[in-house]
Amino acid sequence: MRIAFFVIALCSVAASAETMAVVDSARIFDTLGSVRDARELLEEELENWQAYADSLQFEVDEIRTDLDRTLVMSPERRMERENLLLQKEQELEEFLTDVFGPGGQLERRNEQLVAPIVAAINEAVTEIATEEGLLIVFDSSAGQVVFADPTLDITDLVMDRVASGGRR
Repeated sequence: MRIAFFVIALCSVAASAETMAVVDSARIFDTLGSVRDARELLEEELENWQAYADSLQFEVDEIRTDLDRTLVMSPERRMERENLLLQKEQELEEFLTDVFGPGGQLERRNEQLVAPIVAAINEAVTEIATEEGLLIVFDSSAGQVVFADPTLDITDLVMDRVASGGRR
């Protein structure tokens, strides 16, 4: 019953279409020059990180091949090469985790480059919504509300109703 009330309320809001709007963030990101610039810069940095990772992997492979091929090697020399191999493998693993792992440089750099653009988009949406008297703005590409007039928020009422056992 309450869901039906919500649907009816939503339909009445929808009937006054001038209070709602839609924005396509995917199209904004695809056409905005600053986004393209940020993507290009990130791709360039990614290529540099990948080249360094490849060079470390090459060193590891070279040492491993040297150990596999060389049958005659003093025990000291073999131990030295095996230690170097372990060191290089660890260096590679740490680099990959630091750059590509969760919370790594790639993720942080992406956030650093994209966050100001997202903030500018959100600010523009909020300004336009306020100027145009819009109550709700949906993002058509993400299916999310990107702006809502705070007076539409019934969260506290819902929490109170649930806390009181559904009684008014």
